Amino acid sequence: MPRTAVIALSTHGAALAWRLASGLGTDAKLFLDRRFAPQSADEQVFEPETFDLPIRPLLRRAWGEFEALILFLPVGAAVRLAAPLLNDKRSDPALVCVDDGGRYAVSVLSGHLGGADRLAERVAAILGAEAVVTSGSHATGTLAVDLLGTEFGWTIEADSATITRASAAVVNREPVGVYQGAGETDWWPKGRELPPNITVHPSLDSLRRSGSTAALIISDESDPYLSEGMTLAEALPATHVVLYRPRALVAGMGCRRGVPAGELEQLLRDTFCVYNLSLSSLACIASATLKQDEPGLLALSEKYSVPFLCYESEELNSLFEGEVNGDASCQAPNPSANARRLVGVWGVAEPASLLASGASRLLVSKQTAERATISVARKEFTARRGPDDAR
Repeated sequence: MPRTAVIALSTHGAALAWRLASGLGTDAKLFLDRRFAPQSADEQVFEPETFDLPIRPLLRRAWGEFEALILFLPVGAAVRLAAPLLNDKRSDPALVCVDDGGRYAVSVLSGHLGGADRLAERVAAILGAEAVVTSGSHATGTLAVDLLGTEFGWTIEADSATITRASAAVVNREPVGVYQGAGETDWWPKGRELPPNITVHPSLDSLRRSGSTAALIISDESDPYLSEGMTLAEALPATHVVLYRPRALVAGMGCRRGVPAGELEQLLRDTFCVYNLSLSSLACIASATLKQDEPGLLALSEKYSVPFLCYESEELNSLFEGEVNGDASCQAPNPSANARRLVGVWGVAEPASLLASGASRLLVSKQTAERATISVARKEFTARRGPDDAR
């Protein structure tokens, strides 16, 4: 389904819009003023939708249907048309304007979160135009607080005001500290130095003592500072803190046949709560192949929008009986003779979490409820050695 509406209402705009829509391919839906739409079927590679003026009804409809809008209109006219439709930058579609001469592609709305900045650059590349992007982080070549980790599926935990203040600190060259405890480490282009006001700290204590105006913490722990004997609020009381949740945690789960999803979810939530882990960092649920059609596990993975991965008995048993990932010490520590007797495996939760994560050790060893078990492992990523590695 097309995600981008391309709208034109002039002769020159229609010609450019046609060219742009062809370049965007199936991602685009073309809307042309009926007066300037091709009359011959031979001219049409794909079918545009035509409209009659005024344009407001079409714009109102497109605003709710598409993730991005490209208007061949002056910026001023586009802003006046869009103004009554604006909600907030988290939900508004990206808006890019292109002039009738095809010289400029201007990012107008939802530049960061909505992707208008990147879309303007893509439009410019197709039309041979110049992208006009005025976002502070883009213009100064620095880190975009609200985009960090989006390519990896990270989620942000901070309100809009905090994100705005942290972004201002980045752009205004105030001290900004970064700490990473989990997740992908290549969030900054390799070989490119971080701006001098941004420091990657090797520990939470180093970040706490840095006196940074803003702190960007990449962690799968609900409160990263609990392991330091304090809360996040106590550690950084006057700092604008933005938490990033990488998809780093794998929950291995086993259960008896027919256990309801609610019972499994309670075990999942209780375990994450006790061990100070964030459910926003759940990457997948893993189990045995004999559980691949278990309704409760399937429903749980669907509710949390994560994959459900299953492994054969031989793979699960290999963690009890041999080496895994070349590490002789990498074995699930809690084999169950009863499970081996009943279903042919020494265990499910622990080996499944290790296999799905690629980890060499468990973060949470097997936890047992009345009719289910759970274990948690953290996906391994190449770790930064210290702040200089990001520079």
